[in-house]
Amino acid sequence: MSAIGLVLAIAVPLTLLMLGAVVYNRNMQKKQAKQSQARLIRQKAGDLLEALEYLMLVDSHREIQAAVLERVRELYALAASQAGAEAGEGEFDAEPYEQKIKADGPCRKVLKSDRELKYGRRQFSAVLKALALMAKKKQISETAMVEYRRYLKMTLLEREVDTYTAQGDVAAGRGDIVTAANYFKAARKLLIEFDIQFPEKNQRVKAIAEKTAALYRGEKNEVLEEPEGPNDNLSKALSKEAASETNEFGMPTDPSAVKKRY
Repeated sequence: MSAIGLVLAIAVPLTLLMLGAVVYNRNMQKKQAKQSQARLIRQKAGDLLEALEYLMLVDSHREIQAAVLERVRELYALAASQAGAEAGEGEFDAEPYEQKIKADGPCRKVLKSDRELKYGRRQFSAVLKALALMAKKKQISETAMVEYRRYLKMTLLEREVDTYTAQGDVAAGRGDIVTAANYFKAARKLLIEFDIQFPEKNQRVKAIAEKTAALYRGEKNEVLEEPEGPNDNLSKALSKEAASETNEFGMPTDPSAVKKRY
């Protein structure tokens, strides 16, 4: 065998081997990139599902919940497609959520604590972002998006105001006038600064102002005089809350607490 033939006999297999290694490496990189993207999509789906679960806990608007559930289902399906999963493998089971939405069960009107208020804001924000993206993709109409956004913002405001008011009632019941006044101030501030007008707004601002004035006159708020008033169960729960720090309104909170799902 000549020298050229010997070189070719060695070089050609090596070249083919190196080419195969390059192709294999590129395919592996593409596969890993898809798997990484699938994990990110699955994480987004999980976060949105958590927001949906919370929304179902504190509100009962079935159309919004059904729309968000459809987006969750779409994200899980996209994640499975990116990961190259077989049909049906790791498929998201939406049936329990559909049944719960159709059941239209009772929901909590008042949140438990300052921590849950912060958590609730994050979850409502996640739902609003998902709905905005769905409107952009024409999955829901712009009219529906405007209606849903107004409804969710109004609902969140109601939950925040009702919670601060109830916390103020609890503090007043303990004789803690300063804390009660700060809670009422926070509730009133939320109403005044809210960017959507609604018929009861001025009435609610006035009612909270009257609660604050009653504190300094030494009068009890009406809710505290009712043995089983609308906020009675909430008041019992709130009275057990530990108060170690204060937030921007001078109200008790615990920023060091770990994230909780409600």
